[in-house]
Amino acid sequence: MVPLHFYPTSQRKTAWILIVSCASVLLPGCTDAPFFHMKKLNPYIQSQWRKDREKAVVYSQRVDELRLLRNQIASMDQAEQAQWIEQLSELLKSETSPEIRRETVLVLQKVMDRPEAVAAVTPLIQDKNDKVRLTVAQTLGTRSDPQAAAALMAMARSDSSRPVQLAATQSLGKHPSDEVRQFLASKLEDRSPAMQYQASLALKDLTGKDYGGDIDAWKRYLAGEEVPEPTPSLADSLKSIVPLWR
Repeated sequence: MVPLHFYPTSQRKTAWILIVSCASVLLPGCTDAPFFHMKKLNPYIQSQWRKDREKAVVYSQRVDELRLLRNQIASMDQAEQAQWIEQLSELLKSETSPEIRRETVLVLQKVMDRPEAVAAVTPLIQDKNDKVRLTVAQTLGTRSDPQAAAALMAMARSDSSRPVQLAATQSLGKHPSDEVRQFLASKLEDRSPAMQYQASLALKDLTGKDYGGDIDAWKRYLAGEEVPEPTPSLADSLKSIVPLWR
């Protein structure tokens, strides 16, 4: 047989067409290549795809439902809120999806004035997921509560994630107490400028004073000195006025 590449280009094309046509008639099984073996697997693959689609639908529906609940729970009556908090608390104990746990915490954030909501969220300071713990740190800073304050100090002290530590420190500004005040004072001694700054922000919320990032002024104030607050710069004054122009 003469190799195909010895034929002129036009004849080569004709030869390929003939080869393909013959193959389709004589060897019907070969026309499935490379998908021939996939035919046997199709029922399984289709089943898996169907399950994956169902999971995706279920997951997205759960997220949508939680977000809808987040928008509505604050306007519900006390009894209905209590029922939802109980259900969400049970959900958090067994939920395997970090994102669902995070969305659930965001729902409970809307009713953190209720002690049972605080009790539902607080155990998640030990959650394995950093994003969930970060949301917990922010959520526990929305209401003043001794249990929440203790949880935030624990997170600020020893959480494995630095962003979570920083968020927990700032959230402590919503929890006025001597213990929190002393804890934030200790954070002014931290070697990290970021931690010092977050502690100063928390102290601003806690005390109503504003020494900005002047850590030395904060230390003197907390030691009992009368420290005058800095006069706002022209730029800061303009920033405070700009929203009125909009």
